[in-house]
Amino acid sequence: MPQSLSPRVVVVDSREAAAREMRSIGVCEGGVDAMQDKARTIILKITGASVPVAHILKQQMLSLGGDAAVHAHVLTHAVDSSDVLLMGTPLQLRRLVERLSFQPFDVPALGERIAKIVSDMTGPTHPTLRGKSFSLDLSERVRIMGVVNVTPDSFSDGGLYLQPTEALRHALALVEDGADIIDIGGQSSRPGSDPVTEEEELKRVLPVVEMLAEEWPGPISIDTSSARVARETLAVGAGIVNDITAFSGDPELAGVTAEHGAACILMHMQGTPATMQEDPSYDDVMGEICGILAQAVERASGAGIGDDQIAVDPGIGFGKTTKHNLAILKHLPELAVLGKPVVIGTSRKGFIGNVLDLPVEERLEGTIATAAYAVAQGARIVRVHDVKPVARAVRMVEACITQGA
Repeated sequence: MPQSLSPRVVVVDSREAAAREMRSIGVCEGGVDAMQDKARTIILKITGASVPVAHILKQQMLSLGGDAAVHAHVLTHAVDSSDVLLMGTPLQLRRLVERLSFQPFDVPALGERIAKIVSDMTGPTHPTLRGKSFSLDLSERVRIMGVVNVTPDSFSDGGLYLQPTEALRHALALVEDGADIIDIGGQSSRPGSDPVTEEEELKRVLPVVEMLAEEWPGPISIDTSSARVARETLAVGAGIVNDITAFSGDPELAGVTAEHGAACILMHMQGTPATMQEDPSYDDVMGEICGILAQAVERASGAGIGDDQIAVDPGIGFGKTTKHNLAILKHLPELAVLGKPVVIGTSRKGFIGNVLDLPVEERLEGTIATAAYAVAQGARIVRVHDVKPVARAVRMVEACITQGA
């Protein structure tokens, strides 16, 4: 079995969706008809299993009362490998893990990965996000991250807060409106943008972080991919590193984050801001995002960043088409496989304008709708420009979820 073989969560919300997943891996129609009602439990998708491994998984799940969908030609050995959809309750999957521990072909290692996924999905749903000087209990409520762009060319508010005093005033206004975290950035990441020097980035953000830390005790996030910018802003009061490259850009950034005891937000991006919207393409958008973010989490952990100091962001609008962005929101629960709190940032973004045919200054309703939907899908931190109306919408969604049960 390839060393990279790894399961991921697949969200199925209807019999039709279950049938689509089975047909996509080559299940015969009789098998689709027999199994689609069983898919309303936990489904784990394993890509590229060898035929013997597919046989083992199929037989073991059937013996436990669950099932496993495989390619129609696995039994005839007309294929060399098959994707596998494991379908079962958490108890069935835990028992499967016990049985896999005695199997050949490196199947026990696969069982360990399945055990972790089931544990993450059935354990504490909303872990704490901790930094050196703060601890956010994400089970208490969804947290709102207010955006302060200290840039001349950000797509939404570029040039409005270039002066440190103006940026500080805006940040404190966002706190008054209900922001739990303030995210400060000095590097535009709008589609087509080019990077500025570290000197320029520091000139923009360092005084703002320093002044805000003196005025407000809450968590400050620095939106940067530079180890140098992170080091200097963490030293004066920032407590979160929000990196659009997920620690794949500057090789020193993860270590700097760990050294300062900071939390991190690891975001998925295909390409770079300059190129990401030229022709974004995926064979399996959620599978690829989950895989890349899993690698990013490993990088962070390997650098010494604690398990409760890591959050993930699927990167709405960063190397994605409108269809990709909508698919991410619909399938957001699949990120549960990572066992980390999910950050979502849809604020005023282009896909909202594409759906509603609206310019950036008229995308508030679309922002509210997508933020509310993301919260219903499991997001625990929402990054927005318009804090007050989004915070009110999020509080209402939370009431529906927690008090409407």
